[in-house]
Amino acid sequence: MTGGTARWLPRLFAGSSIALVLGLLLSGGLGASAQLLSGVTEVGGGSNVGELSVSYWTWASTAVWKIPVTVPALASSTVGTPTRLATGGGALVLDAATAGNASVRWEFVESTAAPHSTEIELRFTVGLSGPAASFRTYLETQTATPTGALTFFLFWDAGTVAPTGITIETMQVDVLACSSVGHCP
Repeated sequence: MTGGTARWLPRLFAGSSIALVLGLLLSGGLGASAQLLSGVTEVGGGSNVGELSVSYWTWASTAVWKIPVTVPALASSTVGTPTRLATGGGALVLDAATAGNASVRWEFVESTAAPHSTEIELRFTVGLSGPAASFRTYLETQTATPTGALTFFLFWDAGTVAPTGITIETMQVDVLACSSVGHCP
């Protein structure tokens, strides 16, 4: 090797190695599915996970969970007849649910800035390694301001998927404030 080649060859190798590693990391992270394991909260978001929310109702986490033994009440799927949120937080199911079934559980936090008696529309799109399911639910904030942030869990019975984990290909959650009860976007 000549002296000139010996000087730039290590730099070329180092530059190529960095580019290769970055390329592998980026290609592995972009468009990747989210894998949720039972009882473990999904803490990351991929390019296939999206959210649109109002400031007083935020999406805190998502996890694979079992439908509780005492199945929570069914949330309304009809605009104009929202389910009033409990004054101390709580849980609701988004579809017909069976105790013990695997489910996707969303955790939302309602802040003390929530307006009184306001209907919100939640639009969910979830693809579980196959066709996506889309559904909407309608909730109404309390008639009085909460004294602290409240936690609400919304369960979607995923049916016959493996109870230890679900691969979510796509997930989109949109929370929209209605101008008044029955007048949603």
